[in-house]
Amino acid sequence: ASSDGKFLAFGGKDKLVHVWDVRGGCLADSFKGHRDTITCLAFQRGTHELFSGSNDRTIKIWNLDEMCYVETLFGHQAEITSIASLAKERCVSVSRDRTLRLWKVVEESQLIFRGHNASIDCTTMSTEEWFAAGSADGGLSLWSTLKKKPTAVRRAAHGSDANNIPNWISSVASLHHTDLIASGSCDGFVRLWECRADNSKLHEVAAVPVPGFVNGLAFASSGRFLLAGVGQEHRLGRWTRDATARNGLAIVPLTADGSSLL
Repeated sequence: ASSDGKFLAFGGKDKLVHVWDVRGGCLADSFKGHRDTITCLAFQRGTHELFSGSNDRTIKIWNLDEMCYVETLFGHQAEITSIASLAKERCVSVSRDRTLRLWKVVEESQLIFRGHNASIDCTTMSTEEWFAAGSADGGLSLWSTLKKKPTAVRRAAHGSDANNIPNWISSVASLHHTDLIASGSCDGFVRLWECRADNSKLHEVAAVPVPGFVNGLAFASSGRFLLAGVGQEHRLGRWTRDATARNGLAIVPLTADGSSLL
């Protein structure tokens, strides 16, 4: 959703970016252009500019004030799995090609970051200079725009399965402009992390029971609660199923400063 709550964007296997006018209660438009499933969407904060990522390995930019296509960003060598953006005209994307990319739209440039051994499935921006990512290798990582390698990595952040294989990190979120990060997997917990020692360490501060696959996370702008989108299966594929879980939303209450659980 756009930061002012005017537009809600969604997409999927129909390869279309649909834009819903929240105040008007109607579909505003549907954009064609992607050649494969749309996997992720992110609005630039304070604007109606929208980034869309797809299995076709491209990112497209849309202007919802004019309801028009702007441009396409090329570079990823495999499916794009997640996008994040804040106020500047830039975004961070991650992919099954095991890279993170910071796209500077105005400068028409991109920075490439590497540090995981498997698909990177989720990302979030804490500030314009710091971002985090979660991977299928089980690692949760913290990154600076000034360094090509992560400043902190928490291996097997959500533990391992019965075969000692780390649980995939399926979602990550940050309380913007703070040191708090949340991550989700399939181990039955949403975990909260504090970035410490000049962002060189990720310290776990809480583990909240949430059964199922945590496929999406979002902090309320007030910092009073965390939303978790939960499913019986991973959002990117039907590899395994947790029949005990319920598809839906879980609400995790936080303290007033957003640093720990009530």
